[in-house]
Amino acid sequence: MGFAEVLGHDRVKTILSSALGHGRLPPALLFSGPDGVGKKALALVCARALVCERRRDDACEQCASCMRAARGLHPDVVLVEPDGATIKIDRVRDVAREIGARPFEARSRAFVIDEAHLLTEQAANALLKSLEEPCPTSHVLLVTAAPQALLPTIRSRCQTLRVGTLPPALLGEHLETRRGLPREEAHLRAVLSGGSLGAALAFEPEAYRGLRDALLKLLEAIPRQGPFERMDAAQKLADVDDLPLALTALRALLRDIAALAAGAPEGSVLNADVVARLRALAGGPLGRRAGELAASIAETREALRTNANPLLSMDVLMDRLAGQFVLAPAGAAC
Repeated sequence: MGFAEVLGHDRVKTILSSALGHGRLPPALLFSGPDGVGKKALALVCARALVCERRRDDACEQCASCMRAARGLHPDVVLVEPDGATIKIDRVRDVAREIGARPFEARSRAFVIDEAHLLTEQAANALLKSLEEPCPTSHVLLVTAAPQALLPTIRSRCQTLRVGTLPPALLGEHLETRRGLPREEAHLRAVLSGGSLGAALAFEPEAYRGLRDALLKLLEAIPRQGPFERMDAAQKLADVDDLPLALTALRALLRDIAALAAGAPEGSVLNADVVARLRALAGGPLGRRAGELAASIAETREALRTNANPLLSMDVLMDRLAGQFVLAPAGAAC
């Protein structure tokens, strides 16, 4: 795989290709961005370009060095991955010794550290010593979705490349033309994956639809529920096996309801197979605030990523949803 085979990220690929071609790749690079968007793929192409026999600005994927590197057999391309839940100090000590050594056969050496935020404190400190005085022919490429979890001293010694999410249109086209998915499913995955190819490929449509149908029933039942029933619904929602997927499904429903309330054609909604039920909700009180509520789902997901209490978060969410069905007194301001 060369840069051309990595989906999207043209700006980042141009920066890397230019730095490689001019022999100015920094000794330490930090590839930062969401999970599944291609950070590791970019780092590995960069590593293979450093040992490529034919090119300097990319991996040709045809020379012996590129093919050995792709199979994990090139001595000058080292991939470090977590051993269980962490990257341990013994592994980093071995790598640190190699960072300080000359290449075995290529012009440079590349050390790709995936999930770098899982370095233990001792391992991070051991790596820091290598970053402070790197060998001129060694390049350390750190890959992480959580750069804030790295030691500030490590971040300060790296040039950071932000790898963003993929546009839904690009992702959908790739899933349809390159992965052979039907157009509707490709579109569904592209929109719900949050711009992550990894998430789109791991997406389970049947699991999504099961959660979606349960949540649609919840939205339909809220106007008839009292406080205790809402508490029970919040508990059930907090206990689902895949809460992030449930919130993704709920956000998709609310976005469709908001679109229908605004006059969008039925064919434009994501959950087209349940459009009649969505239109009924769009015509009620929920339709007026569905867009705002959909945005709050993203805030809830982010809060859960930072260890917010799931049950408390779902209680708050249920109260927000129920609040849309309380009719304002006559003459009250909108």
